[in-house]
Amino acid sequence: MAQRGLYQPQIKDEHIRQLYQWAKRLQMPMTRLVNALLAHGLARLEQGVENVNDPPAQTYHRRTRQRKENA
Repeated sequence: MAQRGLYQPQIKDEHIRQLYQWAKRLQMPMTRLVNALLAHGLARLEQGVENVNDPPAQTYHRRTRQRKENA
């Protein structure tokens, strides 16, 4: 149960959907995936690797399979 007074940021729905899909692909709980991503991102920030003022990378779009055409 959450304690009173803790800050709980709102996560955009689009991120929740992507996290859900990645968690399914990786066959792991969403909470474990989120914690791993946050730990990795925070470690990189502490190392000074990332500049949080940069715009986010392009959104990932899953590739669709191309049909094989009989030539």
